[in-house]
Amino acid sequence: MKRILSLLLTLGLMLSLAACSFTGGQGEERGSQKTQETPAAESKPTGLEGYRNPLTGEETETDISRNCPVGVMLNNVKGALPQSGNSKADMFYEVPEEGGVTRILALFQDVTDVGQIGTVRSTRPYFVRLAVGQDALLTHCGGSNQAYVIIKKYMERADFNDIDCLNHGTNCAYSYFKRSEARLNAGFALENTMYIHSDNIQAFLAKNTDTIRTTHKPEYTTAQQFVEDGTPEDGNSAKSIDVVMSQYKHTLFDYDEGTGSYGVSEFGSPYIDEVTGEQIHVENVIILQTDISVNEASALGHLSVVLTGKGSGYYACGGKCIPITWEKRDVEDQQRFYDKDGNQIKFGIGKTYACIIDKARNITMDEVVQEKPADANENDTKVDSMAQVN
Repeated sequence: MKRILSLLLTLGLMLSLAACSFTGGQGEERGSQKTQETPAAESKPTGLEGYRNPLTGEETETDISRNCPVGVMLNNVKGALPQSGNSKADMFYEVPEEGGVTRILALFQDVTDVGQIGTVRSTRPYFVRLAVGQDALLTHCGGSNQAYVIIKKYMERADFNDIDCLNHGTNCAYSYFKRSEARLNAGFALENTMYIHSDNIQAFLAKNTDTIRTTHKPEYTTAQQFVEDGTPEDGNSAKSIDVVMSQYKHTLFDYDEGTGSYGVSEFGSPYIDEVTGEQIHVENVIILQTDISVNEASALGHLSVVLTGKGSGYYACGGKCIPITWEKRDVEDQQRFYDKDGNQIKFGIGKTYACIIDKARNITMDEVVQEKPADANENDTKVDSMAQVN
């Protein structure tokens, strides 16, 4: 009897060990599966759950991802500085205009509580095309004749909308803009005194809900992708970046190790917000090289800027930079940026500043002039021939 009990106990122990072995094997298999899944989980940006600002990747309390961003044409001649409200912009596009001066299209995904924005100036066809690609509401004070042709075209074709200070056949919001008495009294030129308050933008849109679309079209999806750290792994050092926008205008970016962002400067001084006094800092710098030429049909020397098709450029983040290619299939498409292997660039969470320049312009990083595209035209200086240096 004892022998039978002993055999039963031994058999029970063996079965128990076998069961444990089976369970352990299954656990290892599951553990192996988990290990295999980890890279896929890590390839997805960590910490990006929840509501996000589609222009910065930053977390938001409410879902603003389907809002049409508000794009404001900022006056960027030296005599108009400093600007106001620019520290709250999510994305900047700086492009040359006639005479070598530049203007900035500042995008605000959520214009609530921005406050005074300006000074506001007129727009050009290429800024309109950038705004159309971002499905943005373009806020401006006038524009070239061709700009109005483009605006009206895409109002019909793409349900595009603007907020204009003037009455040139688009969405006139004259009473919602205001000139600065303080600037007028201080002797600023009249064209450097126009502002719009974010409350007035919201009031104008609320009054025109039947005619102006303020949320993205159903088919619209944001092209930009974000990760916690967008520093290019194989990038070259780019602690200081000097972009020659024209013969008269440089835009500089200096990397701040403490904040992990680039401080922006122009005209030998920090690029600041007049309201806060703070220098503008951005996490991402894009330099887009393209063909810029004088529109021969324009008596005022207006420029033609190629924004569709493909081209070259640079992307900087975290103090490092890599060469990139850019692509914009048509006017209604957003620009997309790719590394040398064809992978779409993933931006670091934060603001982005894009400089759009002619291929022949110099780009200097850490005092090293970067190579220009093979088809850069070194002799094309007509865009600077009507310089305005005020």
